[in-house]
This record gives sequence, C-alpha cells and structure tokens, in this order.
Amino acid sequence: MKTPAAPSTTRASTVAPSPTDPQAAEKKAVLSAYSSYWQEQVSAYKAGTVKGTRLKKYAVGAAVARVEGDLASMKDKGITADGRPSHDVRMTALATDKQVPSATLSDCLDISPWKFTYRKTGAAVPSPKTQLTQYRTIVKAEKWGNQWMILSATPQATKCTHG
Repeated sequence: MKTPAAPSTTRASTVAPSPTDPQAAEKKAVLSAYSSYWQEQVSAYKAGTVKGTRLKKYAVGAAVARVEGDLASMKDKGITADGRPSHDVRMTALATDKQVPSATLSDCLDISPWKFTYRKTGAAVPSPKTQLTQYRTIVKAEKWGNQWMILSATPQATKCTHG
C-alpha cells in the first residue's frame, strides 16, 4: 500500500504570519486552504471516497489524483483509515506579485496516529517495518481568483521531526 499523503491536524507550532507582514493575509489564506485540504482528505480516507467531501474546493490536479489513487488502492484491499495524522507545516516561498500567485510549503507529516484497518474484520493492517511514519512533504499551491488551491503534495523519502 502506498504511504498515504493525508494528514489533518495542524500543530500549534505552525509559523504564524507576523501582523506587520504585508503578506500576512495571503500566508494565512494559504495555510487555511492547506489545512482544509487535509481535513477533507481524512474524511475521504475514512469514508473510502471523495464523494461527500469538499476536497476539490481546495485541491486540483496531482493533489486530487494522489488521493483518488490511494482510495482506489485502499478499496481494492478493503482498507479504511481512522484517526487524525498530524502535520507541522512551514511556508518556504510565497510569490504574490506574479500573475498567478504561488506558494511552496514544507510539511513534516506524522502518520503514526493514523490507523488502517480491514473494513470487513476491523483487524489492523500491518505496516511495513521500513515505512517512515514521519516524513517531509513538499506542497505547491496557487491562488485562483480568491481561492488558494493545492496543486501537489509530494512525499519525500526524508525523515523529519516536529518542532
């Protein structure tokens, strides 16, 4: 099974934009869209479908395709996810002066609280011993009209720690 890319809980240590920062509102909007994107993913993973979620309000392209691919794989194996993975996100780039504003985020995902079970039996799905439970994800976003959209969330084979 692919490593899921869907955490939902933003840690309090997330870097908040400074009130004197001229881009404070945009930073807050990007982080809010990202948090909502993960909340919708967690709902989709638990339900086994993106139907009934607002995932596509916050994400497009590769970001949606990754979730749908994971869901198809989980469905084939009869697996569901429960719990709330956490993430510790940092903004690494923000370009609001471009025709299409863009942002890059670096996120330390912690999927250890996320529990995968077989839908029919409720038995826990064993995790591969080599699977990282905390890893870096690089996120790309663009502002389309008034809404920030998550374009991609690409897991890296890099262990990270919170804090």
